[in-house]
Amino acid sequence: MSDDEEMEFKTVTLTDDDGTETEFVILDETEDNGRKYILAIESEDIDNENAEAVIFRKANDCGDDEDVYELIEDDGEFDRIAALFQLSSDDYDVEIDD
Repeated sequence: MSDDEEMEFKTVTLTDDDGTETEFVILDETEDNGRKYILAIESEDIDNENAEAVIFRKANDCGDDEDVYELIEDDGEFDRIAALFQLSSDDYDVEIDD
């Protein structure tokens, strides 16, 4: 990205089970069956066009003001949501491992 192109990205910071925080840039968002999902990459990889993205599902409301996201464990759900992201934009490629 050139210096004269200023793009502002929405970010989310996720904390793993060990307490390690990682900032992710949200590339896209979608909904399916009333659930919200985000496609994100680690902030440090924003300029890497070959960076691998991750799909997170918004967890059920936790009662506080912050959104809580979780990895998708179910392969069928993951493939379905990855296909939705693939159809929604030509800005990135989504590859689904078989």
